[in-house]
Formats: sequence, C-alpha cells, structure tokens
Amino acid sequence: MILDDGICTVYHKRNTALPGAKPVFTDQAFWWSWYGILSFETAPARPTPSREEVRTDLRVRILQNRGIANHDRVELQDEEGFLTTYEVTRAWHGTDEESGERITDLSLEVVTP
Repeated sequence: MILDDGICTVYHKRNTALPGAKPVFTDQAFWWSWYGILSFETAPARPTPSREEVRTDLRVRILQNRGIANHDRVELQDEEGFLTTYEVTRAWHGTDEESGERITDLSLEVVTP
C-alpha cells in the first residue's frame, strides 16, 4: 500500500505536574510518518454481551512503530494542510502483504475540541 494521503504525527500523554500535585497532561510528539487511509466496517457483525464497544471514525496505515498504544493522540494532516486530531483505540503491528514492509494499522476516534 502506498502511504501518500498525508502526514501523521503521534503524541504520548505526559504528566507535567510537580510530584504530589494534581496531574496536568500535555501531548509530546514522538513519531512522524506518511499515512494511507484504510477501509473499515463501522459496526461489528455479531456483538456479544461482554464485548467492549469502541467507536472507529478512521483507520490508517503508517510505518511501524511498536511504541504506539491505545490512548495516544494522532494528528493527521491531509494534502490540503487540514489538521484533525484523533485518539488511538487500537494499534496493530504487522507486515504489509504486498510489499513486505513493517507497518502499524491504527483505529482512530475523533477528538472533539
């Protein structure tokens, strides 16, 4: 898959409060990559009673980084320069079947301002 839909910036949440103080979280950028948009299904075929339902607004593929995890923030910049912020709900690390390149597929939920 060609990763040419825009630039993806990934952020970890960091607690910048002094020891013993109420947590103050800031986003710290730690990874940049080109991304490609993946197709996806919006609803599970057979939901079960003990299943956690997670909303997915977008799925993208980036170059592999195993440090990306749930609740990291992702900022996607498209070819027109428009920025949208998402939260990672699922990160899958594997290999692209076509090219053999190591990739990470991210399931994302849009963050409302």
